[in-house]
Amino acid sequence: MVQDHNYLLQDEKISSNEKKTILVVILTFITMIVEVTYGHITGSMALLADGWHMGSHVGALGISVMAYRMARSPRFKHSFNFGTGKFVPLGGYTSAILLGLVAFLMIVESVERLMNPNTIQFTTAIGVAVVGLIVNVISALILKDDHHHDHDDDHKHLEDHVHDHNHHSALVHVIADALTSVLAIVALLLGQWKNWQWADPVMGVVGAVVILRWAYKLCKDTGWELLDGNSKAISKSKIVEIFINDNVEIIDLHIWRIAPSAHACELVVKSDSLKGAMFYREKILNEIEIEHLIIEEIE
Repeated sequence: MVQDHNYLLQDEKISSNEKKTILVVILTFITMIVEVTYGHITGSMALLADGWHMGSHVGALGISVMAYRMARSPRFKHSFNFGTGKFVPLGGYTSAILLGLVAFLMIVESVERLMNPNTIQFTTAIGVAVVGLIVNVISALILKDDHHHDHDDDHKHLEDHVHDHNHHSALVHVIADALTSVLAIVALLLGQWKNWQWADPVMGVVGAVVILRWAYKLCKDTGWELLDGNSKAISKSKIVEIFINDNVEIIDLHIWRIAPSAHACELVVKSDSLKGAMFYREKILNEIEIEHLIIEEIE
């Protein structure tokens, strides 16, 4: 029977994360509509600007939802050698690139504001920043990972459990926006109280640098999985230790992640007396949870 690489459709955590992300997209979209509509009615440019800013979040978070839909689509699972698990880090990688781009634009805009200061309507701007902060805090609470682990079978428990980069990118996105809202509120209060017009663009640069750092780390982690980097959850030494008393030599070993909660392993073993692939398979699976295991034994 051909193995069915249906890892994501069987993954309840991925399904839960997808529902959370959809809920946040709906919340952000409603906020966008309210702010744009109220901005037009009142003529507030601050509300209009934040409304369209929320619209950019709808687009970015929409990428995460699209990645989930494609990853969990039964139509795609037979088109890829190890299923559709790579759509999850691909969604995270795309969001990381967009987050970095937004941070870069924030720096450009902040520098321009430093060189050519604009008149700021502090009261309105503070109100808008507070609304944005509230929405992003609610979104972060919705997306928050509960980290409920089952320790009944510790020897099969992966050290980082389900590592959903798509969900992580959505969470980083709303936390990053919450950070910019906090910094904006602080800068605007200083500007209103001390008349420090420069505080707003300076805080913009500070926030952008922090966001760039987050985007870089997210890009690095997702790129590692997309390029089939060695698994960070299962070490090669642990496989070697399993056979330390069996008088065998492991001459080739590869372990990598093929889905958020699924790993693949290819192993070539040299032995003086052939023991059969099932011998090695049972010993490995008794110690480590690997969904796709390929073993070759040679003399």
